[in-house]
Formats: sequence, structure tokens, C-alpha cells
Amino acid sequence: MITKTKTSVSLTTTLLEELEKFNKNGNISGFIEEAIRHYMGELRRQERIQRDIRIIQTHAKRFSKEAKENLKFQAINFSAF
Repeated sequence: MITKTKTSVSLTTTLLEELEKFNKNGNISGFIEEAIRHYMGELRRQERIQRDIRIIQTHAKRFSKEAKENLKFQAINFSAF
């Protein structure tokens, strides 16, 4: 069972008016909750991307060396034909 907690959020009039244009079902709380979930998902995705970039950067020299060795190996084996 999902428990909900009542909270208060202050929004600018302009943002509230825009929100009401996009919120077709009239459930403002549900709309805001879904928007927050979507935004948090994007933040998690960005965190994963940044983590992957750090991992790649950490191993970049080794990856580059391995790639050069593979290209050299391919060139030697290809020239045998």
C-alpha cells in the first residue's frame, strides 16, 4: 500500500497556469508527482552517464593501448593475404 503525505508547495501564478494547460485530467497532485518522477529519472540517468564517463576516463589509456595493439595485429595479419 502506498502512503501519501500531504505537503504544501508554492508555485508562481505563471507556472500554475501553464501546469493547468497541460494537466488534462484535473489531478494537479498526480500531475506534479508524475513530473517529479520523470525529472528524478532523468537525474538518475545523468548520474549513470557521468559514472560511465568516469570509468571510461579511468581506463582510457589502457583502452587506447589495446586498440592500437589490435589495429597493429590486424594490419600484420591482413598484409599476409
